[in-house]
Amino acid sequence: MPSRITTLTRMNQPSSQQPPVFAPDATLSFTVQGSVMTSNLVAPTLTIDGHLAPLPIVGNRTFAIMSGRHRLQVHSQWMRRYGHAAIDVDIAPGQTLEVFYAPPYHQFSDDGAMGLNPQARKGRGFLVGTWAFVVLLVFVMPALMTAIVLASD
Repeated sequence: MPSRITTLTRMNQPSSQQPPVFAPDATLSFTVQGSVMTSNLVAPTLTIDGHLAPLPIVGNRTFAIMSGRHRLQVHSQWMRRYGHAAIDVDIAPGQTLEVFYAPPYHQFSDDGAMGLNPQARKGRGFLVGTWAFVVLLVFVMPALMTAIVLASD
C-alpha cells in the first residue's frame, strides 16, 4: 500500500516538462487576387501545414504564425476543385511575408498561380472565347436567320 500512495503523490507534483506553447512570432499576409466580377462566389480554401485557414473571396487576410518553414496549399471550388497551387515558404521571426494567389478565370483550369509577388491569372483566352461565342449566338444568329427567311420569300 505505501507504494501506491507514493505513486499518487508523484503524479500530483508539477512536471518539469511543460507542453510547448503556441506563440506566433511572424505574420503571413495572404492576398486573393481578382475582383468580385471575375471571381467565384465561394472563397478559396487555404491550408497552412494541413490546417484550414479562412480566406475572403477576394482581398487580403493576415495570419499570426510561428516562424519557420510552412507549406501553403490553396484551391478554389464551385462544382469541382480547381485552381490548385502550393508553395513552401520560410518565415523569419518578426517577419511579415506576403503571398499572392490568383485563381483561374474558370473552373476548367486545374492550375492556379501562387507566389511572393502578384501573379497573372490563367484562363483568360478561354473566357474571351466563351463570351465571343455567346455574342455570336445572341446577335449574329438571329440576323442570319432573318436573312434566310427573307431570302426564301
